[in-house]
Amino acid sequence: MRLAIPGFAIIDRYVAREVLGPFAVDVGLLTFALVTGKLLKLMDMVVNHGVSLGEVMGIIGYIMPAFLELTFPMAVLLGVLMGFGRMSSDQEMTAARACGISLYRLAVPVMLVALGVYALSSYFAFSLRPWANSNLRNKLYELSQTRTSAGLKEKVFNSNFPGLVVYVDEMSDTDSSLKGVMISDARDPHNQNTIIAKHGMIVPDPRDKSITLRLFHGSIFGAEPANNATHMTSFKTYDLSVRPESSLDVSDEDPGEMKYAALRADIKAARAKGKPDYAAETEMASKYTVPFATMLFALLGISLGLKPARGGHSERFGVSVALFFLYYSLMRVGETLAQRGKLDAWVAMSIPDIVFMALAFWFFYRAASDKGDQGRGPGDIIWDLVERYERSRRAA
Repeated sequence: MRLAIPGFAIIDRYVAREVLGPFAVDVGLLTFALVTGKLLKLMDMVVNHGVSLGEVMGIIGYIMPAFLELTFPMAVLLGVLMGFGRMSSDQEMTAARACGISLYRLAVPVMLVALGVYALSSYFAFSLRPWANSNLRNKLYELSQTRTSAGLKEKVFNSNFPGLVVYVDEMSDTDSSLKGVMISDARDPHNQNTIIAKHGMIVPDPRDKSITLRLFHGSIFGAEPANNATHMTSFKTYDLSVRPESSLDVSDEDPGEMKYAALRADIKAARAKGKPDYAAETEMASKYTVPFATMLFALLGISLGLKPARGGHSERFGVSVALFFLYYSLMRVGETLAQRGKLDAWVAMSIPDIVFMALAFWFFYRAASDKGDQGRGPGDIIWDLVERYERSRRAA
């Protein structure tokens, strides 16, 4: 037997289309905005480090899962706000509810869409992002290994390594050999050195993901400001181990690179030793709590989308940005508390979800029961302030 629900397929497809259209556009725009924040550093890699555009596109591909994991919840909120806002302004929501279709029924296709996005976001958190982060770190090391000499320029003071300023008089075009090397080492403020060598070469170390500047026939001139003393040491061979500056701030041992099984094993082993790995526990908790925000944002967007917006889509966009900023701020607070061991990781990372769950259910219940002021929207608070300012300015 088939369960016949009047208008089920039509209204579900219609509401889903109204939400999915803005959602897809918002995912692209928000992801592009996040990538734009990295463009300057990526272009610096192209200009100053000899990295090709193809390699830069590969790096962008690896950082995309982390960006998408953040943009999915916000895009869901904005898509629901735009879709329901459009239907509400055209009185379609009023007509649907006049025909006996409750807001609970209208929320079904929205929550189904949010459930699909939640599943996709969970896949990113548990599988795709750790794989991408791990490959990103390996790619950055590979580039640092093959492009470090390209990043150094002859007769120029180069600051490609953190805490070091490297001057090279001549460089070989065929290998990584250097001639006439001078290095200012200020990594330790209490013991600053100046190193001068006749020759040198760049030696990568795959195990430690570092690079060694091997210098030959030179001297080290050191200063100790605390003791008001200086010293000089001559050498035939001197190795200076450095880690190339990561333009994308990727940690060498980041729990975000671990697969789920490895992360659980690390947490269990750390607990057994009596030294909990708070960073790993925070990462584990965030894999569950952050994707769940898509469901909460979808429910919150339904009730807020019914409210009028005097500023149109721009006002709704501002409301979604403000809500996401609030969620992100609460998430950072919880993350800090969890990583410092001040609060259990699951409790700390659930703080934004608990707050937004209360807001979402409260707003949705009032909207479905027609208990809220349907003539005023969340943006009216700002408009009221603007109007009061204009009246006070005219009165003055």
